Amino acid sequence: MSAPTGRAGAPRAVLHDVRYSRFAGQLRPRASSVADLVRTDVMRPLGIRRSAGAKVWPFLLLAVAYLPALAVVAVPLLVPAVTLEPLELLSYSALLTTDGVVLLAFVATTIPSLLTRDRRDRVLSLYFATALSPLEYVLGKALAALSLVLIIVLGPLLVLFVGSIASADEPGRWIGEHAGDLPRVVAAALVVGLFHAVLGLVLGSLTSRRVFAVGGYLAVVLVGPVLAVLLANVLSDDSWLGLDPASGPIRLATRVLGDPLEGAGALAWAVWSVVVVVGTAVLVLRYRGGRDA
Repeated sequence: MSAPTGRAGAPRAVLHDVRYSRFAGQLRPRASSVADLVRTDVMRPLGIRRSAGAKVWPFLLLAVAYLPALAVVAVPLLVPAVTLEPLELLSYSALLTTDGVVLLAFVATTIPSLLTRDRRDRVLSLYFATALSPLEYVLGKALAALSLVLIIVLGPLLVLFVGSIASADEPGRWIGEHAGDLPRVVAAALVVGLFHAVLGLVLGSLTSRRVFAVGGYLAVVLVGPVLAVLLANVLSDDSWLGLDPASGPIRLATRVLGDPLEGAGALAWAVWSVVVVVGTAVLVLRYRGGRDA
């Protein structure tokens, strides 16, 4: 149907009755915006709801991280002749140490990009124009980063804990004897997770280029061990190993688990505290203005 025309065939102006109306949907609390941000930022690095190729790398790292725990749990269950418990084959501290390299690779390729992508696409102003404040944005990113790190740190420890219950001759008795293991496992995982989540986010907040953020993280966790070992050898004091940002949090976690490695002392706690506290302050200050800079 042709539009109505006026003089000399010109289109005639038509007024439509368009007016504002009240929102009739269900209002959600502000916390839901943070929860949505966390959910999205956890799924994307894992390749969930993305192409199959995006899932290969993260799930490969997850498989490598969970394999030792699954193996020592499967052996007593599948081989009746083996009378050793999973924790006798692989302790919590040994599992953390075994997964150390996988953890660094996972953090480097997932955590910094939680912030660099938003800066690259210059969408911060869009976030802050909604019901999401800069502080809530930082909180959501921090919770997402911590959740991702705990998937690869706490998950295998829980598999080892639950598998030990399943393979025990008397599960109820085993739980009673190891009731204190679960709180220590969670606390140890949080020690490692908080450190690497904050470190990865701080480096991601300083640039919009993912390659620079990943390179910065790898430089810290690869150069740091060299310097720590050099100081420990020159000064003949293993406490200097606590300066190592790659293994320092794991050393502290082994102390929480009651099986401390060398270098899990005051210096390691000092480094951990500086990174977590100062790093958190840097994140808050970096996004306080709510700009895409």
